[in-house]
Amino acid sequence: MKTLVLCVDRDDDLGTKAGINGPVIGREENLKATISLGLADPEEVDTNTLFSGLQLYDDLLKRGMDAEIATISGDSHVGFQSDLILATQLENVLEVVKPDRAILVSDGAEDESIYPVISSRIKIDSVRRVYVKQSKSIEGTYYMISKTLQDEKMRRRWIVPLSLILIIWGLLSLVTKVVQFAQGKYEDIGLLSQMAFGVIGIVIGFYLIGWAYHWAESIDRRMKSVRKSVRQGSLAIPFAIVGLVLVIVGILVGYDSSMAYWESLLPSERSISTTILKFVAAAVWFVVFGVFAYESGRSVTATGKIRWSFIVMMISVLATGFIIQGAVDALNVFVGQSDYSLSMVIAEMVTGILIAIFSSVLNASLRTETEQRGASPGA
Repeated sequence: MKTLVLCVDRDDDLGTKAGINGPVIGREENLKATISLGLADPEEVDTNTLFSGLQLYDDLLKRGMDAEIATISGDSHVGFQSDLILATQLENVLEVVKPDRAILVSDGAEDESIYPVISSRIKIDSVRRVYVKQSKSIEGTYYMISKTLQDEKMRRRWIVPLSLILIIWGLLSLVTKVVQFAQGKYEDIGLLSQMAFGVIGIVIGFYLIGWAYHWAESIDRRMKSVRKSVRQGSLAIPFAIVGLVLVIVGILVGYDSSMAYWESLLPSERSISTTILKFVAAAVWFVVFGVFAYESGRSVTATGKIRWSFIVMMISVLATGFIIQGAVDALNVFVGQSDYSLSMVIAEMVTGILIAIFSSVLNASLRTETEQRGASPGA
């Protein structure tokens, strides 16, 4: 019986860091791949996984067993895409090696999540999980944590959820204080100190998200692009300012409308959900036209040409505006806060849906025409 020692690299560190595409079959090829990965990133855990697989393969040969070793690698976008690549590579390995059973070598639960895919194609006798030894000193622990936080995948896996928790906690804390202030339960300056923890939570949360997704670098690139556009006399800047003004006006109009509704009712009759509906109903079209203005500046070139994708996008935004307006009006009708008839609400939503369908058909036809024009010179 032939045994396959199968190493799994689900997030394709072997490809992204060492430039080696899977599958890797045979001891010599796997040894070269392991050394290449170790030289590219000496702290990569998958290096230890591959060495562990090689050690297990040599041990099986010493026992006189017929064995072969192979490594399959997925994709940096862990999920369906990486698992599909792993399944395809596994089929290739099984076709070449023709094993009767397999031993899975993994560095953690992420790689082992592919276990059902592998076990559906070949019998798995054992799973070896590789643990990397770390220093027990405080300095070693600090170093391990700092290096882990430098890893993009680990940073987004742990920092982003923590950031969202802080932001939600801060928002909930502020909302309760603002509502209590609006109801007249707080009239002194002490309210500011009580709101401090919520503000701190929101600030820290957004800071951590910005750090995880490199917002500072993105903002720096955007500022360079803005300065370049200003020097070239681009239309994007004035149109962006107009769009921003419209959005701000929409927010202010929505706020005034919702506050007027809030203050017109007795405290026992007030509803936060209905107040939010009033805000959205008053602000939605200002925001829609703000998006129109911003995208117009981006799409109209210096020669006055307009891209077809801009037209499709504008129609889609218009459809979204009608659908949102119809949904908000429908909710207002159902709660008894609107004078609109149900037929008017249905007309708004149907109009939005029809415009969205037209946008989709127009996009498909224009894309097909563009592709045909691009292919015609070579015909």
